Amino acid sequence: MSSRERKIAVDLAIEIVGRWKETYQWIPIFGAFAAIAMAFSAGANNLTAPFSTSVGSGALTLLKASAMACLIYVPGAALTSKSTADSLFSDFLKESKPDAGFFMWSLVVALITAAIWLAVATYWELPVSSQQSIQSALLGTILVTEGFDYMLLWNKNENHNFTGGGLLWIFLEWTVAPLIACLCSYFFFKLLRVFLLRPEDAEKRILIFLPIDYGISAGLLCIFVIFQIQGKFISVNKWLAVVAVAVATLIGALLSLVVIVSLTIKKSNAIPNYKSDKPSRSIDHQCIEIQDKTSSTKEDEKNHEDIEEMLRDFMQTRVLETVYEEEERSWESPPPDKIHDSQQQIQDFQQTQSVSQKSSTNQLPPFKQLLESTPNRLVQTRKFQRIDKRTLMSDSSTYIKRFAKSIIHPVIEYDRRTLVRHALAEKYDETENYFSFPHLLASCIFVLQSAGEIAAVASPYAAILDVFEHKIKYFRNGEDVESVHATWWFRAISGLVAAMGFFLCGWRLTRCLGGKLTYMSNSRGLASQLSSVAAVMMVTRMNLPVSSMHAFVGSLLGVGMADDIRNVNWKLVLKFLCGWILTVIFSCGIAYVIFSASVHSPGYVVP
Repeated sequence: MSSRERKIAVDLAIEIVGRWKETYQWIPIFGAFAAIAMAFSAGANNLTAPFSTSVGSGALTLLKASAMACLIYVPGAALTSKSTADSLFSDFLKESKPDAGFFMWSLVVALITAAIWLAVATYWELPVSSQQSIQSALLGTILVTEGFDYMLLWNKNENHNFTGGGLLWIFLEWTVAPLIACLCSYFFFKLLRVFLLRPEDAEKRILIFLPIDYGISAGLLCIFVIFQIQGKFISVNKWLAVVAVAVATLIGALLSLVVIVSLTIKKSNAIPNYKSDKPSRSIDHQCIEIQDKTSSTKEDEKNHEDIEEMLRDFMQTRVLETVYEEEERSWESPPPDKIHDSQQQIQDFQQTQSVSQKSSTNQLPPFKQLLESTPNRLVQTRKFQRIDKRTLMSDSSTYIKRFAKSIIHPVIEYDRRTLVRHALAEKYDETENYFSFPHLLASCIFVLQSAGEIAAVASPYAAILDVFEHKIKYFRNGEDVESVHATWWFRAISGLVAAMGFFLCGWRLTRCLGGKLTYMSNSRGLASQLSSVAAVMMVTRMNLPVSSMHAFVGSLLGVGMADDIRNVNWKLVLKFLCGWILTVIFSCGIAYVIFSASVHSPGYVVP
């Protein structure tokens, strides 16, 4: 009898609950919105790293930077980003044995928490890592099911993530990239300043340096492409990779020589033309000096007359102002007891006015005589604006126009202390224009490299879809789970949404990184961007966790220290460090609260 009742209960549960996909199909839909929200927040925060130096130095406007982000970041996210999600939940599957439904929901909670934290960090002007945010949020969901004993303080983990690794060890690993970028940018800008910016023949030295810079940029781009295709499409031999990088560097240097040689020829042709024209110009210059001596006295007399005329005009305007004030005082309303007397005076005045007009037409009041003797340009007429009736449509249209203007052309202003640091920085205005295009090229390479971090958005959602479509293979501790790949179109959509987030909300952090931390110019931006690219590549080859935002902040700090330690906003540096620590605490805590509240709420299990 008991077995029969159990069968009836199971059949009833199946009829009520339904099948797996019909019950849990809301999770992938809700997860898609959460992933898009996180992509928007990640773009507003992380995409400011490649473009903040360009906007801060004046090489780009925010609108042009947003257009470049759409053109580079979208195809970069679709083609070059890492699409595997194994590092996010492989240990979680092997050790936790989660239910498939709870596993999908934990990834959704991680996406929601990371989106919230990235939005808050952008508002607080904190440059943080989207990858670190999603890993910390996933750690919070794991602590709900495994307890706080699961997370050790010191334990080296092969995957270098928060799932099973030591918290202090992971924190130390995240500091490697900023330190390397800081050292690289410090020595790079020191060399630029000593050998290129400060010498008297700076232009000649820069023309020699530019082919080397273009060759280095081409070599870094080739290394990045090799890292992306290695192991995904084809296997590249080590010596073949070295030859490819050398050839790319040589081609970049040779192609840039065409432009450099043409610029040098133009400058060399301009110098002899100036020398040939110099003797004739000297004779003319002597004649001009003689004429200047004779005409100097005439000019002094003319200037004296102009000053007297200006004083005369000023006195006339002062007279007009006093007359207007007397007229306005006379227009004041009389007291009530004198209204009758004023009416009688008006009648007497009208009678006398008619008599005076008949007697003499040449006699005028003093005020009119003064106005006739005054030039028309000194008579200040009062303009009255028409007061229109305000409606809801007009108010909404003006608000939309102001909001669009603030987005397209935001006003980037700095406080007094920041302007003082900018004034104390050493300027190289004569040679900074030579570094504008190399600076933009380095920024484009950095954008393409940072597009790989879109996997922090695409990988959790790809895992949600894979669990939803293939529930059976996630049993038995995840032994049958293969590499989970996010589709290229979803990565492209995530990249487009990230570019929109940078366009709409990225100006706040762009202002912070582009000028508040230290003074920014094209040469400083070039050193910062190239150092960030090199640091990210080196740390990636070490198989350590890396964030392009962390590396970029380290490179900015190195450039500021190379210029002058006093020109660095050390309070802002301390604020950034606290923000990086708060990323782990906030994301882990919020994810723990949301996931624990949803797990411990009453529910049912799908058979």
